[in-house]
Amino acid sequence: MPFSDSILNISESWLELYLSEPHHSLSWAVVGGGWLTVKKAYWLRVTNSDLNPETIPEEFYRSRLSEKEENEEVLGFMTSASLSDHSVIIQSKEGMHVRCIATVGLGNSVRVGDPPNIQKKIGTINILVQTSEPLTLLASLEAISIASEARTLAVLEAKIESKAGEGLATGTGTDCIGILSPSRKEQIDYAGKHTVFGHLIGSATYQAVKIGIQNWKQTRNAFQKNNISGNVHQ
Repeated sequence: MPFSDSILNISESWLELYLSEPHHSLSWAVVGGGWLTVKKAYWLRVTNSDLNPETIPEEFYRSRLSEKEENEEVLGFMTSASLSDHSVIIQSKEGMHVRCIATVGLGNSVRVGDPPNIQKKIGTINILVQTSEPLTLLASLEAISIASEARTLAVLEAKIESKAGEGLATGTGTDCIGILSPSRKEQIDYAGKHTVFGHLIGSATYQAVKIGIQNWKQTRNAFQKNNISGNVHQ
């Protein structure tokens, strides 16, 4: 099975992906942003009470990594969504494989172009796309574009209202996308919509975010039904 040589662990506070070999990583993640090489990707679950306007997200995240005695560089996402609601989609074609892992919170939903504002609730869509074959930096940039488009399509189809303006949201104010590909030679140069990898990335990301939105809605509705107010699953 594709990607069976990697390990995905989950706890209340962490979702941890351990890779079998070094991977190039491209993202604007809280930790490990930019273009670098990693062997681990983490999601840290936080609540509204963990963060305030004075909190520096990277410092907060790295302090939590220190608490778990993690000394290696990682690709680090931050989320308020239940980690047990994460979605995983694997798509394959012509011997190529893509895995998308997504966590979805929409309490911070906005429409692209909305005026800047500070939301009281947190909520983020975090997307990790992993390819079976190495991608160049340029192909990784193209892959992020495809994943972004797929995320936006899934959110628009869900008809989520923007909390910052008028109209339907296209994402949240703090979404993050990361692309991972093996750091080997013989890299692929293109990942647009007319390529196999572009097709796989778009399809896997769309489906993973769509499932994540469904999970978020179910969790939110369950809390509302039981008249429970909390600061998670937002």
